[in-house]
Parts: sequence; C-alpha cells; structure tokens
Amino acid sequence: MAKWKSPLFSDIRNKLGENVVFSMWKGRPYMRSYVIPANPQSDAQTANRLHMAAIIELYQTNVKGTDAHKAAWNEAALPKTISGYNLFCQYGRKDGITITSLVAGSLDVSIDASAIPSDRVSLMTVSAAGAPIEISTKRGLGTYADADFATPPVATDKLYVVDTQVLSGTDTETTAAMYKAVNHWYPDEATGTLTPMIVTAA
Repeated sequence: MAKWKSPLFSDIRNKLGENVVFSMWKGRPYMRSYVIPANPQSDAQTANRLHMAAIIELYQTNVKGTDAHKAAWNEAALPKTISGYNLFCQYGRKDGITITSLVAGSLDVSIDASAIPSDRVSLMTVSAAGAPIEISTKRGLGTYADADFATPPVATDKLYVVDTQVLSGTDTETTAAMYKAVNHWYPDEATGTLTPMIVTAA
C-alpha cells in the first residue's frame, strides 16, 4: 500500500483499469494493486455462510420487529459502542459448542466458548413448535445436562444459546424468550452444512 500527496488526486476513490485502486483510510489517501476478491466455495466456507445467514434470520424474526426487543439489544451493546444487531451477530458467531449427547435423559452439551459474559450465557429449551420453555438454571461455560433444567428437555425440543440478561419490559433474567436466543446451530465444516441442537428420544 502506497501513500501519495497530490492536490489533483486528493480525494479520488476508485480503480484505474484493472491495475490500481485508490481509496482513503482514516482520512489518508492510499493506492494498492487491484485484486479480484476470492470467493471460496469450500465446505467450511459454505457452512459458515449458512451459519451467519441463520443468525441474521433469527435476529430478524425475534428481535427486529419488536421495538422493546431491539431497544434491549441496543442497550446491551452500548458499552461496546456498536448496534444491538452487531452484538447479536457477534454473540451468535462466537459460540463454541461441543455435543456429546442430545438424547433426552442423558443430555451432554458443552458451551466451550462464547462472547456472552460467563455469568450471563446459558441454554434455553424451545418446543418443536417454537415456543420457549425455560432457560437452564446453570450459567456460564461448561457442560449442560438434564439436571440443569427444572423441566428436563424432551425429544424434539430445540436448544438455544442465550444471553440471560438482555431484558425487555417486565422480563426477569430467567424468563424464557426467543429474542434472547443467539444460536441454535454449529457449522459442520466437513459437510458444508449446519447442525442443529435438537433433543432426540431416549
């Protein structure tokens, strides 16, 4: 990347043919070689694109259309000086999940990493029809089992990673509500698909 000073080209922002790109960075003009952006279609890239799209759809369905829910996420995002939408996507993308067992009665799901503060992250059960059931009594990283729920998950229940302290209206931390949910999937980079967390029958 090269810098230049010229009254003639002080605010040029475009490409010159297929050779040079002119732009600005923090108020300083620069130029660089033109490169055609790569667009990998690997299984890993496909899975991660699907993951991002699923998180965006989750936000649009459960947060965007309700002013109180949008306000709750925007308030949670204030310390980071980003939007609630950006925070929601950040939380959804930075969850590391390991599943040993999704069988009802022997649940073994670990949240290995999350951008959500450890005293706020948890798992929530949701019915097959999409109705929230409850947020686990457990908080933080680690393994979640049937005993960590007042009502143990049953077959066809879905599990979501949630921020328990994004609150709207008269909610409490433990109130199950879909707008708190940031993730229900993890990308399977070997197959190029998303793997959902759905409890199976014993």
